[in-house]
Amino acid sequence: MTEPMTPLQTISDWFEKQHAQIQGEITAGIALLLDFDDADFLALDNEEQGEFIRQWLSEVGLPTYAVVGRALTFRACFEYFAEFRFTEVWWKQSEELFREALEETKGNPHSDAARFAPTAQRLLDDMPARKSRWIEVRQSWRELADGSLTPSALRKWVTSQMGDADND
Repeated sequence: MTEPMTPLQTISDWFEKQHAQIQGEITAGIALLLDFDDADFLALDNEEQGEFIRQWLSEVGLPTYAVVGRALTFRACFEYFAEFRFTEVWWKQSEELFREALEETKGNPHSDAARFAPTAQRLLDDMPARKSRWIEVRQSWRELADGSLTPSALRKWVTSQMGDADND
């Protein structure tokens, strides 16, 4: 009989299936909310942060309570920052912000917005694809969270681990 995946393995598997750009956005969102036990996480570049998240999700030998704690932490942090990306209002506001920055640059090429203009244009150009990806992320996350990361599912996993400990 194969042992069920841990909640962290389930999250890690889900994370790895996301588009690279989405993984970067998830990593950045997590970076803003967690300090990872005083690790100098924010000083790492995007690729290093992504690797750090992967290791944090896949660390082996953690006690059951630590696995559940990390799963709940990831879920809470992810849902907190991603919630906005799941709404039409956020996408409209983002589009308006980018367009305003580009308009300000036309009127004053030396403004603070001018430094942001290339990024604003790139984000505006990429917005339909990003929005589409986030719609897919929302759906796949809801399936994961509502299936494997509910309090009931986590308790069931913890109980299964207690039984395994008795069989050692």
